[in-house]
Amino acid sequence: MDEYLKRGIRGVIEIASPDEAKSKDIALQTADSIVGLVEILFGHRDLLDIENQKKTKQSIRSWLKQHSTSTKTPAATVVNKLYRLFAQFHRLIPMKSKRPGRGGRANVKKPAVQVMVRNELQMYEPAKAFVCFVSECIRLQASPETLPKRLVEPFGKTDVRPKDSEHGWRIDIALRCVPFQRKSPLNPTSNNSAVSDSVKLEERPEIADTFAYMELKYRKKNMDDALAQLFRYTKEIYMAQHDRRFVWGIAMCSSVLQSCVFGPNYAAASENMDIAVPAGRKAFVQLLVNWSFCESHKLGYDPTISYDYKAHCLAIQATSSDRNGRVTTKTFYSREVLVCAERMFGRHTRCFKATETKPLPLTDTDIRLPHKQMTDCNVIIKDAWAEAPENADEDSRDEARHLAIIKAGLADVPSVRGMYPELCSDCDSGRVRFIDPLSKSSYEDTTRTALGENVWSQISESTALRVHKRNFIQGVGKPIKYVRSVPELVIVAADVMRCHWELINKCGVLHRDISVNNILVRRGSDGDARGMLIDFDHSINIDTVDGYPRAERTGTLQFMSIRNLENTNLKPTALDDWESMLYILCWLGTYGWNSKTRLSNANAGRLTRQIERWCTGPLEAIALAKRSDLDSENAFQQIIQDFNLELENIDLLYDLVARLRSVLIEEHPDELRGALTNKKLQINKETRMSERIVIGDPFEKRSEKWKDISKLLLQEMEKYAQLARERLSIC
Repeated sequence: MDEYLKRGIRGVIEIASPDEAKSKDIALQTADSIVGLVEILFGHRDLLDIENQKKTKQSIRSWLKQHSTSTKTPAATVVNKLYRLFAQFHRLIPMKSKRPGRGGRANVKKPAVQVMVRNELQMYEPAKAFVCFVSECIRLQASPETLPKRLVEPFGKTDVRPKDSEHGWRIDIALRCVPFQRKSPLNPTSNNSAVSDSVKLEERPEIADTFAYMELKYRKKNMDDALAQLFRYTKEIYMAQHDRRFVWGIAMCSSVLQSCVFGPNYAAASENMDIAVPAGRKAFVQLLVNWSFCESHKLGYDPTISYDYKAHCLAIQATSSDRNGRVTTKTFYSREVLVCAERMFGRHTRCFKATETKPLPLTDTDIRLPHKQMTDCNVIIKDAWAEAPENADEDSRDEARHLAIIKAGLADVPSVRGMYPELCSDCDSGRVRFIDPLSKSSYEDTTRTALGENVWSQISESTALRVHKRNFIQGVGKPIKYVRSVPELVIVAADVMRCHWELINKCGVLHRDISVNNILVRRGSDGDARGMLIDFDHSINIDTVDGYPRAERTGTLQFMSIRNLENTNLKPTALDDWESMLYILCWLGTYGWNSKTRLSNANAGRLTRQIERWCTGPLEAIALAKRSDLDSENAFQQIIQDFNLELENIDLLYDLVARLRSVLIEEHPDELRGALTNKKLQINKETRMSERIVIGDPFEKRSEKWKDISKLLLQEMEKYAQLARERLSIC
């Protein structure tokens, strides 16, 4: 958490401030009127006093006459409901009650509503009431000229596990955005001045419909605990909502709040807002009002991705530019998400299988399996937040740029056609641009433009700029889980590394991120499996590798090379990617690649496997474990002996990984052999004692001969791919 959390950031509330000048003015005026009412009501202080209760209701009635758009006299039910909401969140504020002393005449009734909160559970309803109070005040003030774009309200149930959660996490309060309606959606027969008593609505939250989470703690000193919970829970919003660019959250400890914005590589927490004092209440009210009036991208949503409820699919916008510079917009439709944003921080890569043909509406039966109703999907849309310079011309690692180089470089290599992605020629791939509704000019969607200059200037020194990119790729492959057998797995892996070799030789492009998510399987008309290498976000030009920063880690832990894990100054080579492929094959041989190839229940729960050291513990410990496992044939046997022997033809994979390790690590002169550093022993002729000879890092020495070693590795891979084809032909 400490790596990403930026504390005490000024101006977080302004991130949600509307862009449109009119909406901004209305939001300020609306917030001021609500704050004015709240401060008048707090001036009555002790609500145990009957006279103060009457004054509070009279103040609400006066405010409604002045600010409500209804021409009728405020109904008693409206006043009473607003009073109840206020009395609920009033309990959050520590306040001394004026009670008669001992022996005095007790002529004051003491309603239970004024009982102060004593623990976290008692905070939930008062905190919800604050949000509902502001929401209802916005609704009551709305006129045709001052309509909010939405209202932010809490789900009914608190401290509950969301319906669609895969974890057992219990959310304190979940907030949602609801369309604005003049009539309360909870009471359709009400008139314009009705108030929905949504604080009492019993409804369990759904992550897919959640705008933000609120995590509450009773003591102010537990703010870090509340923030840590937001870190943990917000990840599920990214996984469930494919149009989220960043996510809001609120941590509340006693009467102190912090609003947070969680992005691809940052978490910006605001300064404290103490609702026990007027300034804190004003700040929180302004935030809630801003959320109601601002544009959707200010809430963290992507305005170029929407959900078509009639067709039950995502609608994703693309632009196309002609030679004259004219820009047109087209829409792709998708019901199948191949990759979702599974991590809290990172590139938030999402991949959609899409088509330009809008699908027909689905029946209630079809909705259960919607992706099977779209058979003409021929485009993969990849959406990600990549680390990049602000100037696009300096972005030498841009995936769209690499794919253009690859298409030109491999045009005369038909043997690898279809093993790499190609961009759609009629769509503009690359950086996502939004249209400013005021100036009609476009701007790039980056972490800087999302946060605004004020907030970005406070975190930019410790936070790299990330740029929102979207590529439209021809040809559709499927994840590696669709491989049907061990021989097919070997063939797919061989195709990927053959393509990898041609990319280096013909295009000068080094991939640098070989992992299971970046390997797809494609089938031709004959049904045969072919491998496809994707995701060139981390690729570099191998001829200018010295110009790239070395202090950079890329990849998935269990598949990362030792050089990558140790973050050394060694320049990356093709051997890093070959090492990653070796780890992938070992991992899949042990754990399988789909439900059919996993270990049976009888064998799944046995002793911990040696390979688990490749993804647990500090990075340096993982690197040392891999060095130890690769160093000798006997050590490596401890890894491959855990392969799933239930799989047919597993011996083919067993022999392949043993040969790859041998060529990569073993079959070299002494100074290049092995995986551990400074380990060679020899016998001293004079003392007859063994002594250690310092020989340095064999990985460093082998990197100088990466091209020769890569050729040998590819020969072995292709030899086993041919054996795999022979076994498939026999079957």
